[in-house]
Amino acid sequence: MIFEKGDKVPNDKFVGNVYQAILSDEGTRVSNVTFEPKGRTNWHNHPGGQTLLVTDGVGYHQEEGKPVQVIKKGDVIKIGKNVKHWHGGSADQAMTHIAVSIDHEKNPSQWFEPVSEEEYAIK
Repeated sequence: MIFEKGDKVPNDKFVGNVYQAILSDEGTRVSNVTFEPKGRTNWHNHPGGQTLLVTDGVGYHQEEGKPVQVIKKGDVIKIGKNVKHWHGGSADQAMTHIAVSIDHEKNPSQWFEPVSEEEYAIK
């Protein structure tokens, strides 16, 4: 692992086992986030947008109204401002990414409902 795994995050915004190490939190938040298999975020958005840099493993990402995408080490996922989405580990593999949340200090993430098992399943 390039950066520390961090601490297990509370499950009020996540499903399963997820770990986060905040690397920078001044203006733009930069975090190393590790999702164990089936671990994932709830639906959420970022008023300033977000970029995910996948550094290890295989996971999923979905924007509302679009199909689930498989993401893997080396992928860069650009998420627009206020786009409702979720991301996490795949059904059988962990996934680690660096999350860059723009202007997080003034415009923190907005969190919504958990991703259901039906939404999580790749169709």
